Amino acid sequence: MKRADPLLEQVSRMLGRYLPGDARHIVVALSGGADSVCLLHALLSLKPLHGCTLSAVHLNHLLRGQAAFEDAAFVEALCQRLGVELLSEQADVAALSRQRHIGEELAGRQARYDLFEKAAARYDGAVVATAHTASDQAETLLLHLLRGSGLDGLAGIPPQRPGYLRPLLLCTRRQVEDYCARNNLFYVTDASNLQPVYRRNRIRLSLLPELERDYNPNLTKTLSRTALLLREELQLLNEWADSLPATLLQEEGLLVFDRAALRQAPPALARRHLRRQAASSFGVTLSAAQSQELLELALRGQNGSFEQLPPPLLAQAQGGRLFLFLRPEPARLCPMPLREGCNDIPGFGKLWISYVLEEKFHKDATTHLLRCDIIPHALSLRARQSGDRYRPVGRKQALLSDLMGNAHIPRALRDVLPVITAGEEIVSCFPFGPAASAAAPGCPALMLRYAAQPSLGRLVLPQPLP
Repeated sequence: MKRADPLLEQVSRMLGRYLPGDARHIVVALSGGADSVCLLHALLSLKPLHGCTLSAVHLNHLLRGQAAFEDAAFVEALCQRLGVELLSEQADVAALSRQRHIGEELAGRQARYDLFEKAAARYDGAVVATAHTASDQAETLLLHLLRGSGLDGLAGIPPQRPGYLRPLLLCTRRQVEDYCARNNLFYVTDASNLQPVYRRNRIRLSLLPELERDYNPNLTKTLSRTALLLREELQLLNEWADSLPATLLQEEGLLVFDRAALRQAPPALARRHLRRQAASSFGVTLSAAQSQELLELALRGQNGSFEQLPPPLLAQAQGGRLFLFLRPEPARLCPMPLREGCNDIPGFGKLWISYVLEEKFHKDATTHLLRCDIIPHALSLRARQSGDRYRPVGRKQALLSDLMGNAHIPRALRDVLPVITAGEEIVSCFPFGPAASAAAPGCPALMLRYAAQPSLGRLVLPQPLP
């Protein structure tokens, strides 16, 4: 009885474990190198067993001159010979790099994945299969270890994520090349992978071979298995972190956490909870060090203290709460005239100005009533200025900076709070109420109604939380 090919067995096991149950089509990311050629051939061989149709996708990055066009021609000829539908396009990655102000490596990755998404959208139930191997996994783990990564980095390349699958992740590069030799498969070689220019290339060409020669001949497989084990434990840790009852409020531009719940949780869970909430709500990935800084603020931060995180995030400790919010943009209000009706205030929200005739007025921090002799077109808006003094109704005159400090308004937000003037006089300042000298003693009155962005309103105005 003929023994099954060991690489096919490993790929079949990966498909059985990670191929989504509703997947009906696999798009193979085909560069023309040994890894992707091996993957395409292996999936074609396993097609009767797993029942998915196949196609391929190729991107010419236009970075390697004639060699790049030769690779594209090779891929096209290979797909024609194997009877596989191919989507092949080209992208000027160098130009994309300049336009997006990112490195060519990142620009190339973005261009590839944009094309992968386009290719997958042509089929129902499609997933994209990329040819990452155990060797790629080992290199990635070492790269992250040298950078000082946490568990997320040491877990390496995931075998599966929504829409993507990596069936070769347990197969070494040597196994791939042996498979190609056994099946008379030709492939192209990217000469840039043999140049010790990038750190990953140096790990591939120098560090990993040395470690395998002097310490562990099976290091590649060992590191690959380690990464998969760490990823399983990472998934469990994420589930525990997501179940932590620390998030009190989640709305546009704002997260509020219970500091007591964070203190009681194991630090690893608390850090992960904060990190995952920031990623899901704001699309910002906090590093391990930044997650620790945020946790330190929650655990030991003084009332009103705040932490600058990757823009545009800010965090503030306030009483028993930790606020994580998007810093309004722009960072400071620009002077602008006001008019009757709705006024859009960049970085703050809206301000409605109108005359009212009611005898009874509902007064709160967002509704300011001014003397009716103050006319809308005489009003101007600006940010606070050094030395501004203000006397709201029912309070003594004080420096505006002192009023904001006593109200525990974060310094980063003080320049986006509108100061309303009539000539040289400050007649209204959010959120302290109208000036005593300008307040309406009765009706009629000029009403200023403030509508701050949700996150700003939550941070500036005392509001009950769950």
